[in-house]
Amino acid sequence: MSMTKEYGPSTTLVHGAFEPITFVLTSTEQASTSPQYYKFKYIADIYVENTSSPYAYALQARIKIEPNGAGAGVFRVDKIIADYVAITTGDSSTSSAGFVNDTIHTLGSNSTTKIWVNNGGSNYRKIKVNFGQEYATTATTAPTEYLDVVPDNYISCVMSAGMQMIPTWDEGGNYTSSGSDYLSDFCPTASTKKALSDRPTSTEYTSTLASDVSVINQDVTNFEWRTLAVLMDDASPVASDAVSFYVALYDSSDSQLDAAFFTAGTDGGTTPANSDQDFERLQYVGIGPRNLTAQTIDTGFTTHFDAGSVAYYEVFFMQDSVTVPANGTTANMASLCYRFTIKSASCIYRNLNGTNKYNYVTLAWQNSLGSWDYQAFALKHQRTTSNIERNTFDQVAGNWETANTGVQFAYRGDEGGVTTTQIQARQTMVANTDLYNEDEVAFLENLWLSPKVQLLNYDGSAIPITLTDKNWIRKNNLNEGGAFTYQVSFEYGKQRPTVR
Repeated sequence: MSMTKEYGPSTTLVHGAFEPITFVLTSTEQASTSPQYYKFKYIADIYVENTSSPYAYALQARIKIEPNGAGAGVFRVDKIIADYVAITTGDSSTSSAGFVNDTIHTLGSNSTTKIWVNNGGSNYRKIKVNFGQEYATTATTAPTEYLDVVPDNYISCVMSAGMQMIPTWDEGGNYTSSGSDYLSDFCPTASTKKALSDRPTSTEYTSTLASDVSVINQDVTNFEWRTLAVLMDDASPVASDAVSFYVALYDSSDSQLDAAFFTAGTDGGTTPANSDQDFERLQYVGIGPRNLTAQTIDTGFTTHFDAGSVAYYEVFFMQDSVTVPANGTTANMASLCYRFTIKSASCIYRNLNGTNKYNYVTLAWQNSLGSWDYQAFALKHQRTTSNIERNTFDQVAGNWETANTGVQFAYRGDEGGVTTTQIQARQTMVANTDLYNEDEVAFLENLWLSPKVQLLNYDGSAIPITLTDKNWIRKNNLNEGGAFTYQVSFEYGKQRPTVR
């Protein structure tokens, strides 16, 4: 008995669950004419690692297919794998009785000594596929299964991802321009690597700590929550070196106000060396101003943010918790520089108390890498209630149930007719962006393409929403010139409570 795996996904690359993951098998039994075998089928057994102890691979699907015209078995398994991956929505460090109490976005405030958190199990999975075959020795007998003929075909590091950033909609050839290895840019092993975000590098800013390292900037206010997701498996193909992340706060004169390391092994997460289960192989960190002021690992951060003295801050994932990022020390870095520039809304949109915290609309969405990206919509927004539906019936007037020999039938003029039994309403909102450059516009396109979008309240609670805009037009300097604004319309996912 002989089967051969002719083609299959690379075992040296990180794969997304929504990319085409295909195997091609051949068999000498299928091709045999002497002896001849009957009712031949190829078999694929798909195993997924459990998300709780015992962390063993469990059989989730068995697929049987007939040979194609060339006698081969072609299995595309990503459609099945996709059912077992999902973006992390809750902070598993505060779960109780199997229920996650807090959103992932407020990481650092849910448990103030835990600014790292494991992904909870579904954001990252390792898959194993075993191949076999079945056939009968005569035309009239039932086929016999021969399982695990080609065993242990591991698909390493499968995530809820698969839509890569490409310059055009019609790029042909491989589904990625780099031969399906685009996720290798997100394995945190060097100063060129990234966290799992679609946000592009910036040409406007240079890192204060390490000017020879690329910068990814995003504008935030002091009222916003942010997270970053990072791969944390020290085994191939990830081989993560991210042991900690370093945060340095600066004022408007580029003077450092405070700085601190936050280490995975002590501040809520698991180091790559110990990340040997799916729920540990991808982790989140709380990185927004609200996350940093809520945590109590370094209380000095709160003082500076509350005083309004922070103009920006820089974040690096590091290979240790000792080496401070600087020019010439890139060998100790596990990522490039993430810069967060503190902005405030225009005065006309401030509340009467002088703050703008309730006038900001922050949207969070599942990005192309299976984690969260964020954007604040800083200009004026408007809430409305629409799509109102009423359930009615024609009510009969009068005292039908009580009229008898002693009670005369009668009715009042305000009784009867069409009566409302239930009102269903959905709330909608129109929000407006600040001025964006061309790179920011390209990044924002991912919001329109995302299957999961949430509106973040000031307290970090999340409301599921659905974008109602059906069209997206990417603005550019050639056509529009200068900076651009966008308007986004969306509908709350849940109905507004009404009286009945």
